[in-house]
Amino acid sequence: MHRWRVVITTINGVEVRWRKAGAVHTLSPELGQMWVQHFKPALFQVMPDGHIVPRDSDPKAIDIASVALEPGP
Repeated sequence: MHRWRVVITTINGVEVRWRKAGAVHTLSPELGQMWVQHFKPALFQVMPDGHIVPRDSDPKAIDIASVALEPGP
């Protein structure tokens, strides 16, 4: 059974993979669609390396335009 990787697209069109604790994070097949549907880009930003952070918590963080899923390992 595959897991989902989260692809984050920034407002300037850059795509990064969600990283958590230093590694690309994956979601279970059951959780993936629900996570994307309920993600609130207005509350978070993404670092250039893919880590999600609270809005305005880091000057290097970039606004998120959208999130999507891609098959992972």
